[in-house]
Amino acid sequence: MQIIAYHYKIYKDRFILSLSFSLLLHMFALLIFYFLPDVEKKTTLRPISLGVLQPTSSLTESPLQSSQQANITQPQSHTKQQTLLKQQIDSKKSKSIAPQTSQIAPASATQNKPNVDVDLNSLNIPKNDAKFDPLATPKPSLLQSLKEQENNAKLDKLPNKIQEELYKLYGTELNQMNKEQKDYLAESYFMNYEVFQQTADRMGYPKLAAYLKQQGRGVIEFTLYPDGHIDNVRIIVSTQYEALDDSMRQVVELSAKNLKRPPQPVTVRLGGDYRIY
Repeated sequence: MQIIAYHYKIYKDRFILSLSFSLLLHMFALLIFYFLPDVEKKTTLRPISLGVLQPTSSLTESPLQSSQQANITQPQSHTKQQTLLKQQIDSKKSKSIAPQTSQIAPASATQNKPNVDVDLNSLNIPKNDAKFDPLATPKPSLLQSLKEQENNAKLDKLPNKIQEELYKLYGTELNQMNKEQKDYLAESYFMNYEVFQQTADRMGYPKLAAYLKQQGRGVIEFTLYPDGHIDNVRIIVSTQYEALDDSMRQVVELSAKNLKRPPQPVTVRLGGDYRIY
């Protein structure tokens, strides 16, 4: 039993001694690493990849082609890149110096060079004194003028008196109509006028208005459709008398079936003039 205790004590002392020695070595190594001087760090600049640079014969190529070729070509060795860069720099220098030497002219040629200075004040340049008006209506372009002329071709063939009458009835709305609607008004003017006049003659002057000696001028509007029916009948300008306004409505309703059919819905305006002579 004593022998076992003796051996245990020996191994325990050896373990403590080896552990202490290992800790001392590690601490010594950490101290040496901590107090060692920093190694000097040097920054080296890598040269630009010479795969981007092209030979002198391809300098005229587009940047896109050169960039595509640059992505394909790769540098083979550092020494080869340096030689290519040196050759290209020399070629650029030679090309930049050559035109300058060829452009040198003798002194006599520069002395006889004519004077190209011009006095702008002596020139008779017309001045535009027109002031800018933001509220002014812009002038129509050539294309708009030609299109408007084409749309009004049949209206312009009518007599001036009839054109004035149409512009009085429709005003600015006449210019807003399309070509088909304008052509219908121009082609059907005389025919529809006869239809309205015959209907008004058959009806005669309203008896109550004639008895009361009522007179006036009014304007009635309605929409005429391709199948011949009318809609949206309304008085635009009243004659100030109910009997005369009702007479205009009856004239329109009785004449609708005999009017010329339009190719598309069109707004028709009719002026009624009631006079007692």
